[in-house]
Amino acid sequence: MFRKLFAILILFAITVQTFHKAIIVMEFYANQDYIAKNLCENRYRPMLNCNGHCLLAKKLQQAEKKEQRNPESKLASKQEVVSSRSYYQLTIASNPVQTSTPAYTFNNGKPVDFASDFFHPPGA
Repeated sequence: MFRKLFAILILFAITVQTFHKAIIVMEFYANQDYIAKNLCENRYRPMLNCNGHCLLAKKLQQAEKKEQRNPESKLASKQEVVSSRSYYQLTIASNPVQTSTPAYTFNNGKPVDFASDFFHPPGA
């Protein structure tokens, strides 16, 4: 029960953090009439047809400034280079590898039904 509640809480927090600008815009459009009549800076100048967009722009600018003040919270700003070259040293063997004669035989142009070296009846 605790794990499910904790997982839902973490998922909700990540979703809100990811879509915080979209949430601001959705909140604006849900309450646009109230914002235009009571909170808009240009409510006494109807010829500007602001309808509360000035408040939306301010809130989005505040969210952008808050996001820029804390760049560590964004995953895109974290750039980590993971490379095996930087972690392990490259060592080159000073002794060259000696090749030996192959342990297999070639077919001398004769057809072979089965390989007698491999397929033989088990010994008793």
